[in-house]
Amino acid sequence: MWEILGELAVLLGDGPLRALRARRALRRLRAGKQTRLPCAVRSDRPGWPAEYTNGSLLFTPGQAEAAFGSRAYPYLLFPVGGELLDPEPEAWHDQDWAAKLYTPAEGDAVHIQVHSRYLPALATGVSGRN
Repeated sequence: MWEILGELAVLLGDGPLRALRARRALRRLRAGKQTRLPCAVRSDRPGWPAEYTNGSLLFTPGQAEAAFGSRAYPYLLFPVGGELLDPEPEAWHDQDWAAKLYTPAEGDAVHIQVHSRYLPALATGVSGRN
């Protein structure tokens, strides 16, 4: 019985909390404050993970670069102001996790997977405009 209650708690609690955090992240970006977005990233860039690695993206409005950080990769920089594409919808974890391809003006592309509620904040962050 406790297992069922645990599953229900996750089911009922995760959605509203994630929606609240996503709205807060977007508000912070629009207000010009540093924001972290939970995600998974992979890239062909030198020193970057070749497989999806969980971590977070750090966007600082007004800066020319954003950063990805995780336990294995503490601080990987990439330029903002590129293009965000939809390359691989068949590779999504599930319908809630969106796979995006970010192509900066210079360097290799970065594959980013975020929860679909964070997509507006991701688009705002990589555009370089707030």
